[in-house]
Amino acid sequence: MEAINLPAAPVKSQNDRFWPRQFGAQITTPQICFDVALGIVGPVLCFIFDPIVFRRGFEGPPLFPEYQTFTYLFSAIQVAALSIWLIFRPRNEFSSSTIGGVLLGGAFFCLTTACLLAPFSLMGLLVGIGIFGFTPFLSAFVFLRNSIRAFRCCSTQPSFTTASMLAIGFLLAVMLPLLLSLEICSVVNNAVNEVVHGDPVRADFAAHRLMPLRFFAESELDEIVSAYLAEKSPARREQLKSLYREITGDDIEERARILRD
Repeated sequence: MEAINLPAAPVKSQNDRFWPRQFGAQITTPQICFDVALGIVGPVLCFIFDPIVFRRGFEGPPLFPEYQTFTYLFSAIQVAALSIWLIFRPRNEFSSSTIGGVLLGGAFFCLTTACLLAPFSLMGLLVGIGIFGFTPFLSAFVFLRNSIRAFRCCSTQPSFTTASMLAIGFLLAVMLPLLLSLEICSVVNNAVNEVVHGDPVRADFAAHRLMPLRFFAESELDEIVSAYLAEKSPARREQLKSLYREITGDDIEERARILRD
């Protein structure tokens, strides 16, 4: 009987497997699209349509308003670093190792954020919006992948130098937004204090200073609402109402109703 020789099944190399491909040196178009969607566009959309985390929630205050400024600034640095890496792919070993450290900080931050939001995201699935709470898990993957690829560009320089630049990039990703957020909070608190306790002229100047910072100061601006609720003078209440609308564009009565609920 003549034997039938079937063609041997192709053996997949290590680089053909899924996970090695995700972190391998070869960069594909689908990977770039994924990185842009989940590392740049996704985080921005999450902040814009944030229903509960940093901005005012559904008929109630946000979950973590005190971390809003730091998170916005931190995310801006991460988006900028990832954009630079994806567009220019700097081959300078110092630049790539520093960017790798920045993106590594982003990976850790996104993973921590995702774990903190996981319980709320699971509850949010019941109303159809919880899926956005899992975006930081995917963003952490994007930042980690590109951090590893940036690190691989440093194979020819001493390991101590590479580790130092990675550490500098990591600290830069954390310390720069932290220092900026502390300075912004100081400016906002001083301006809010002048709005609440200052004379009409100083309050008006303070309101103008707060206008460009209103997206970083929602929780601090609630002090104006509290002062409005506690104020007995009709003239003073009207002034606070006018200044709040000038700063935020919103009605103070609506915000007061949310805070009372």
